[in-house]
Formats: sequence, structure tokens, C-alpha cells
Amino acid sequence: MKAVIYGGKGSIKVENVEAPKLRSDTDALVRIKAASICGTDVRLYWGTMNEMFGYEAGEAMGHEFVGVVEEVGKAVRHFKPGQRVVSPFSTHCGHCYYCERDHITHCENLTAFGLGKRWGALGGAQAEFVCVPGADRTLLALDERVSDEHATVLPDVLTGVFASFEGLRGGESVAVTGCGPTGLAAVMCARLLGAGPIFAIDHHDNRLAIAEKLGATPINFDREDPVDAVRSQTGGRGADVVADTVGKLGSINKAYALARPRGTLLMIGYVDPKEQIDIGVASLAHVLIKPCLVPPIRRYQPRVMKLIADGRLDPSPLLSHTMPLDQAPRAYQMMADRLDGAIKIVLKP
Repeated sequence: MKAVIYGGKGSIKVENVEAPKLRSDTDALVRIKAASICGTDVRLYWGTMNEMFGYEAGEAMGHEFVGVVEEVGKAVRHFKPGQRVVSPFSTHCGHCYYCERDHITHCENLTAFGLGKRWGALGGAQAEFVCVPGADRTLLALDERVSDEHATVLPDVLTGVFASFEGLRGGESVAVTGCGPTGLAAVMCARLLGAGPIFAIDHHDNRLAIAEKLGATPINFDREDPVDAVRSQTGGRGADVVADTVGKLGSINKAYALARPRGTLLMIGYVDPKEQIDIGVASLAHVLIKPCLVPPIRRYQPRVMKLIADGRLDPSPLLSHTMPLDQAPRAYQMMADRLDGAIKIVLKP
């Protein structure tokens, strides 16, 4: 089968590799219909997360996918060949200390698609087939009203951001730093949950324009001070909730300043361990810092899928391009270098 393979820093290849097979009676083999490129994939392409994952050249890429069940093990009860399905980016065992407490992305036996040997060597989903362990607890039958393209945001980005905003009651002011796919998803979810006003902070005008269409006040930090802009519209206090989707030192320090005293900072973006983050300012202001990376996606997927199916969440603004799997090298370059208005790209075998 064809699969997207990491060729080393800045290199993506499409190669013919051996197709996966069922490894156990609880597995399902899924034929991929669409797979999207995640920001994590781009960081692996850049080489900035490879040490964390033990990621090496030759690894198969991708963890956001939708497909059709091709074959199931004899112990699988809830799925059969021909069913459209979607999966979270990871799997869980269902019986360890964390799974029993529903903290499934801290599973002691967690594996993940397309994230290398350290995370279970499941193989990547930017391919023609993928083998899904523990199919009955991993897969979700896909609502027929949700398109393949729209379903690719369910394994990670949109579902993860929705989970991060759990507890939002409505009426809160929200500032979002970064208007990539994750930031735009944050604007989308904040508006859905009744937040307002919402501020979107970036310096790419095309992305700010999308955020504005989604209901946010755009703030270009090359032209104005975001802290002054947000405080001027929140009674001088700052935002009730700040969602940082960038994870860099500069954005996080700015996020501290954007939050009002006793506000909340959602750490949605991946923070490189090498970043020396000073939480002194946040501590003095009693800003609650909430880590949001790798939330329990499978728990939230049914809710987010229904919101999409009912037309209350429209992922279209996140999905800028759909391209053939064979064009994956170009698609990665487009996302990495923000070419041709690329936000998030869906690959189709």
C-alpha cells in the first residue's frame, strides 16, 4: 500500500510499504478515506518534537483519519466490514489505573497512530490502511451526515479544543493567541459555548480574517499591543479566559498578561521542554493555568460529531485544501511554510 513516510528533517516521501494486518482478535483493519495533517505532524517534519517521540526517518505519518472497516477480528462485537468509522489519535487499554478513572490519554498502555515506536509503533494513518487495536473501545461509528473531510477534525484538533473549554458557562471574555487550525478551532468552540467578546491574536492577516468571520475581534500584534487592545474592551481587567495555541515563550508570556487576575490560561499548544517559562506573573495574579494537551478525545468525540452533524459546528474554515495522498510532500511544505493560504490539509488515498 502507499503511505506517507518521514524521510528526515524537512523530508516527506510517499512509499509503497507492506499493508498492516490484524494483530489480535480485538483489532479492526480500516481502509482510509481521508486523513488530515496535524500541527504535530508539521513539528515532526520540522524536527522539533522528534526527540520527545523518539521519531526517526522511516516512520509512517498521520493520526487524524476517517475510513471504512475492511476486516475485524473475531472478538470485535460492535463493528463490521463496510462501516464508516473515525478514531481518536490514540488507543487505551480500558483496565489500568487511569482508564478506570476515565483519564484515557494517560493510559499506562497507551499507543498512538503515526507517532513512532515510543508510542506503540501503530503505523501512520496517512496511508491506504491502518490497523486499529481494541476496535470496540477505540472506534466510533460515523454519522452519515458528517463528510469524510469534516470527520478528520474529530480524532484530535477540534475535539481536543472543545474538551479544553469544558466548564465555560457563557458570557466569558476569551482571548486566543495564534490563528492556526488550533486557534481557529478555539474561536469556533468559544463562540459555540456562548463566550464573548472573543479576541483572536496573530500577525497573519489571512488567518485573522478567518477568525473575524468566525466571530472574533482580530488583533494583529505587529500593529497594536494585544494587551492594551483586550484590556480596553474588558473594563481594563483583561480576558476571563486566555487560550494559548502557540506554546512558545513569547506567546505564553503575552498570554499571562492578557488574562485578568484570577482568570484562566488554557495551555492548548505544545510547549517545548526547552522553553524556560516563568510563571511568576501568573502566580502573583492568581491566574489558573490549565494544561490541555492530549485530552481524553474518545470521551468527547460523540458530542462533537453530533454538533457537526446538527450543523452547529462547521469545520470548513479549518480545512483549506484537499489533496491526493501522492501530493503529501507538497502538502507538508504548504502547511510548514504557510503557502497558498494553507491552514489544514486533508489527504485522500
